[in-house]
Amino acid sequence: MKVHEYFTRFGWKRNPFSLTVSPELFIGYAEQRNAIISHILEEQKICLVSGPTGAGKTTLLLWIKKRFEDKMKVHYIPKPPKKSKELLALFLEILPLSFFERLLRKRPSLFQLPEYVRRKLNGERLLLLVDEAHETNKDVLEWLRVLADQTPITMIIAGLPVLEYRIRERLETFDQRITTRVFLEHLSEEETCELIKARIEWAGGKDTIPFTRGALREIYLKTNGFPREVLKLCDKLIHKAAEKEIEVITEEFVREHSGFGEELQEEPKVTFEPIPRTSIDELPPKQRKVLEILSKHTWMTPTQIAEQMGMYAYKSKHHAIRSINNILKRLMLEGYVQREARGKAFVYALTPKARAYFVEK
Repeated sequence: MKVHEYFTRFGWKRNPFSLTVSPELFIGYAEQRNAIISHILEEQKICLVSGPTGAGKTTLLLWIKKRFEDKMKVHYIPKPPKKSKELLALFLEILPLSFFERLLRKRPSLFQLPEYVRRKLNGERLLLLVDEAHETNKDVLEWLRVLADQTPITMIIAGLPVLEYRIRERLETFDQRITTRVFLEHLSEEETCELIKARIEWAGGKDTIPFTRGALREIYLKTNGFPREVLKLCDKLIHKAAEKEIEVITEEFVREHSGFGEELQEEPKVTFEPIPRTSIDELPPKQRKVLEILSKHTWMTPTQIAEQMGMYAYKSKHHAIRSINNILKRLMLEGYVQREARGKAFVYALTPKARAYFVEK
């Protein structure tokens, strides 16, 4: 059965599980959404949204944009600039120079930017949505803080968990301006089912057909409720079902065809500058040992790392894995390690910057 014929059988006009970002299909995180809405309505300054890769940060920002764009001036920045002069150029796009300003070459300098923004907004409020903020630097974040202080701008800044750690450690004044902190972890089992249902109905289908209730639970267990992983697994399952001409996707089918074996060899997708440290050599011995193990592999589970470390050094296997998890959490916050959901657990790899250290060494 060809894939498009399989889709037609269920009334689908498109693939429900394509990775297209669709804010109208944003599911879950009700408490976090309400906190951000209150932040905006109260005209607060800076809201920080953090969460791991695939948790739904971009979709959330676009959902906010769609909700407020008919009520106020809203601008979404998919990636922040890495140089302060680029920030000036960005704001000149958001709030363009008038014809006469261009004619008279009245282009503001970076230091004149706050006054320029205030004048251009003329009492109106700007909602600024900044995505992938972990990829920018201290200088740009400082200027964003200045703009938040001196202009009628409400900012929602989103990034990986390392962003909050970096701000807390290196940008105290910025950290003090954050009045709302939101963390996106993962969807619940009920929300995962709701996401699949919404996607299928968006494509023209009915309810969660062809997935059985048992299949939905197994999908949740395999993906830990990470939205992107849910979509990727469902996409894989419907293509495999079409290939095998299976019209009902059961729990057993999910177990049989949800392996992530090939994906475990993928190179890390997320890049960001690690928290500066004098040298990896100055890390505590166990942290350094974990990095050395990961430098020789691509993706590993905490159990696999613990086995490489030597479980005999701990009281029990449980103690060993708990210790490794704590080490990995710390290394993630410092920008040396990243993780992705694979099956029922997380797997870990070095960030490109950390891997480069071992290559150079």
